[in-house]
Amino acid sequence: MSNKGRIIFVSILVALLLIVGALYYFNINIPYFQYIERGIYNLLSPIIEFFSDLYYNTVYYWQGILNVDEVMEKNKNLERQIATLKLENLRLESYKRENKRLRELLSFKEHVPFETLGATVIGFSPSLWENKVIINRGSNDGIRKQMPVISYNGSLVGRIDYVGSSSSQIALIHDPEFTVGGIVQRTDSRTIGMVNGQLNNDQVNIMDKISWDADIQNGDIIVTSGFSNNYPKGLPIGVVKEINSDNYGLSQSAKIKLFSSLKTIEEVLVITDF
Repeated sequence: MSNKGRIIFVSILVALLLIVGALYYFNINIPYFQYIERGIYNLLSPIIEFFSDLYYNTVYYWQGILNVDEVMEKNKNLERQIATLKLENLRLESYKRENKRLRELLSFKEHVPFETLGATVIGFSPSLWENKVIINRGSNDGIRKQMPVISYNGSLVGRIDYVGSSSSQIALIHDPEFTVGGIVQRTDSRTIGMVNGQLNNDQVNIMDKISWDADIQNGDIIVTSGFSNNYPKGLPIGVVKEINSDNYGLSQSAKIKLFSSLKTIEEVLVITDF
């Protein structure tokens, strides 16, 4: 198309647009021009829509670039808020578990036939050769050495082996130097033995000095025998998991899965009198 042809085409298009604009302005309805109007609308609307989208996308893009610092600061604030909420949720969950344990501890304390004093674990022994924890009760609270300690479910935790004025140290039941007399709870057995802690094992103790013909089975519950003055009778210790023959068949030993665990000890009861 020559330049003259383009000029004519543009002139006709502009004239049509002026005519359509005049018809809109003066609200004149001419049936013939309605077809032209619709044709022009259908022809131009995709072009107008394209440039409109391009305009708004460009505006949003530059607004995003200009506001990037503000957006980054908002993201940081949101991240800090999320971290704070997560921490608060963990704290509330910890309080919930602590309240549950304390309720169980108090409920158990109401039904035991001996006097007890509640205490909270505040520290652990750093030694690999000892299994001991520190509680927030001491001589000022009436704590004395050798007092037995139990958990909130009544199982034996250990004994007091050092007493300060406001804190004490507990030798846990799985400490290598810990020993307590045990007896099978089953009434038709009542087999006795000595339950000893093991080095680097806070889950299993060994019960030895069991008679070769004693009636002891896997699944038997072992409790304190009460044959000494150091522990009341009947405190749960653990359950028999394995039985072995010792001393060429002259005696037996058993692996005892403990009811208490260092990983779950947070509050305890010290038995002050029985």
